[in-house]
This record gives sequence, structure tokens and C-alpha cells, in this order.
Amino acid sequence: MYRRRVQPSPAHLFSPVTTSSRSSTYECDLNGHKSNSTYFSDLDIARTHLMCHLTKPSFALRRSRGQPQMYVALAGVTALFRREIKPFQKYSVSSRILGWDGKWVFVVSHFTGGKDRDGNTVVFASCLSKYVFKSARRTVPPEIVLRESGLIPERPDGAGEVEASGASSGVGTPAGLQETRMGENRLEDAVARMTRVDRVKEDVERQAAMDLDAKEERYWTWERIEEERKRGLELAKHMLMLDGLVEEFRDGTEEGHEKVGPFFGCW
Repeated sequence: MYRRRVQPSPAHLFSPVTTSSRSSTYECDLNGHKSNSTYFSDLDIARTHLMCHLTKPSFALRRSRGQPQMYVALAGVTALFRREIKPFQKYSVSSRILGWDGKWVFVVSHFTGGKDRDGNTVVFASCLSKYVFKSARRTVPPEIVLRESGLIPERPDGAGEVEASGASSGVGTPAGLQETRMGENRLEDAVARMTRVDRVKEDVERQAAMDLDAKEERYWTWERIEEERKRGLELAKHMLMLDGLVEEFRDGTEEGHEKVGPFFGCW
């Protein structure tokens, strides 16, 4: 779990943020376990914790530039339920970035708790979420936000740009990357202003964290980050295929189908 005042670094990019809770009685359904619908409320908290921690330098930098306010929009969630969570049972939600393309950021979350007979962590559910960064109705490529946040090293010369999946939104364009290069010189100053008070209060803790991060950053080269991004994207692309579900909508008036309903009232 991240400390609130520790600034993100490449060593944090694929690391999980973990929150803990218990299944209270009002979250349980008639089957005597945590209701499936309540998992998504937990996900809101866990994902927000993760994304706010990782991207706060980018938000600060954009404020210092006087740019339109950026926000993170949830575009979809997929959940696989494996085991039940019983009433009052303690569980944890671990969320981390799985990968990204030219438009989407994919976050994987696991609901876990305890150990099984073989000593392995019990996984109650696995979830995949799709995010997009928006600023003044324009899509901001994830690579720009992550680089502004100090999570990605400079792209090597000759490396291809990250392509977007789906419809074009002006993402991954040279103009968008030019915006990043213009702001990189001011990133260090923006982060320093934002964290000056915290550094004074927690100098010892910060120094220890910086020493650890420096060691880990030498491991997380651009090539290793790119390899991990592509590996995660291979799993996430199956979620992108679900965008075609919108074409499966039927209102019952199609040939060979009979419309039933509508039904009103409570179930």
C-alpha cells in the first residue's frame, strides 16, 4: 500500500494499491453473502485511490500551465466472481494498472482474503476496468499523463507511438506529444511546489523512499515498462471486443421477434 505523501515513480507504475474492508449485513443478499452489486462500490474507492496517487503530478502540472481541468472517466467494468464473501468476513481490494494503449488505461482489481489449504491467497473476484483521461472534451493519451507524472522515462528515438484502439480521438498524435515535451521542463518545479510542506514534515521517510525508488527505477527501464504494458494489453483487448455488444440491442420489432412488455413496477 502506498503512503499518501510518497510521490509516484516508475517503480510504482505496475504496483498495487490495496484497501481493506468487511462485508457488513446491509451489503449481503438473500443468499447470505456479499451482494454482487456492492463489489462495484468497493471498486470505485480502490480505483480512485490508485489513479489519484499515480497521476496527481500531471494534474498539478496542468493547473500550473492554466490548462483546462482534466478528469478521469470510467468507460466500463468487467467482473468475474469466483468465491463468495461471507457476512462480516474481512477482504482486501488490490488494484493496479494492467496496461494502456493510445486512448484507454486498463486497471485490474482483485478481491482477496485469507489463505487456502495450500497456502495460496484466496481470490474472491477479479475485475477489469477501462478508463479514459479527458480535458475540455478532448481525450488525453495515457502516455502523456503518465509521463507528466514521472512514471515513464523519455521515449527512445525511433520507438513507434502507442496507437489508440477504436475510434480516432486525436490521441497519439505528434501535437499531443509535443504538449508533453513543452511541459516536461516545468514538471519538476510543479511537483516541488505541491509537495514542499510534506517534504519538510516527513524528510526522513521521504529520503528512505527516494533511496528505494532510485534502486527500483534503475530496473524499470523504458523497455521493461513497454514489455509489461503490451503484456497487460493482450489481456485487456478481450474487454475491448465487448464494445460490439451495443450492436446486439433489440427492441422486439425486428423481423422474427415479438415484442413483450413493457413491464412496470418493482421486482
